[in-house]
Amino acid sequence: MLAEKKLPAFLYAWYADVPDPDNFLSKLFYSQSPRNFFGYTDPVVDELLLQARREGNLQRRVELYRKAEEIILEAAPLIPMLHHTYERLFQPYVRSVEVNGLGDPYIPLRKIWLDRKP
Repeated sequence: MLAEKKLPAFLYAWYADVPDPDNFLSKLFYSQSPRNFFGYTDPVVDELLLQARREGNLQRRVELYRKAEEIILEAAPLIPMLHHTYERLFQPYVRSVEVNGLGDPYIPLRKIWLDRKP
């Protein structure tokens, strides 16, 4: 029923699996995306997302995604209900741990070292 857009309201979760804004904005808000379960359509947003995908300049690419995001936020096609936090505990002697919101697979293990000095 979700794919057929027959639900007027529903709960849906989306987790970051690729550290790129396209993984969120295009997947969820591009009008032709199979994951756009909200039925959100905006030709300006579509064009910004397509431009951002093609853009080679990182700073310009970020600007395009930010513009698209501003338009999407103004339209408010969804209501975020909750946000999961990502928490990990490490012993005090574990050093150089770089944790981010993408989870354990994205912790650069090569940088971690142990400092067990008395």
